Amino acid sequence: MGLNKIAMKPRIFILCNGELAEPLYFQDFKDHLRAHNIVIRYKKEFLRKAPWDFIKAAIKFKEELESKGDFVSDDGDQVWCVFDVDNYLDDNEKKFHEGLKLADENGLNIAWSNECFEFWFLSHFALHSSTIPRADYHKKLAKNFKDNSLGIYKKNMEGIFESLLPFQETGVKHAKKLYVKGEVNNNPSTAIHLLVEELLHHFG
Repeated sequence: MGLNKIAMKPRIFILCNGELAEPLYFQDFKDHLRAHNIVIRYKKEFLRKAPWDFIKAAIKFKEELESKGDFVSDDGDQVWCVFDVDNYLDDNEKKFHEGLKLADENGLNIAWSNECFEFWFLSHFALHSSTIPRADYHKKLAKNFKDNSLGIYKKNMEGIFESLLPFQETGVKHAKKLYVKGEVNNNPSTAIHLLVEELLHHFG
């Protein structure tokens, strides 16, 4: 009887163009899963870039990984770009959609939030189908934290992943209800749940 072949886990590279909320959340997620094959990057080439420029930098990053043998598509390796829609869609809708097309053509996965990453946090507590003024995100999160005895919410706080973990399934359910593939125009909505489900599928 032959030895069972142990399935190799894919390498999942999570690239963030925010330097605090997103990397903090996904680093804690990685630690929770104890998954060495999850790699989080938020280097200067990505930070605070318009989504289309961020995507170009991510393509270059992926090509560099491939050239070094650190990324193999046939092994199921993935690159995910995490970014906010913010005002970028209104500023240049043509460039935005060209960027999304470029990502698709180059095998990048996209996890956007409209308007911002904190909408993914809010989704853990309720289904929000109406546009939320950007200034209200943190007020709503502070109230949800208080109402659920989660302590004091602060913007870009450490440990938010653990606080939200008991509500993660609810967050995914609510995000799915609002998500339409490719429809980044829908405000509010997010595709973060796609990345979350992918991580749980491979490492959960």
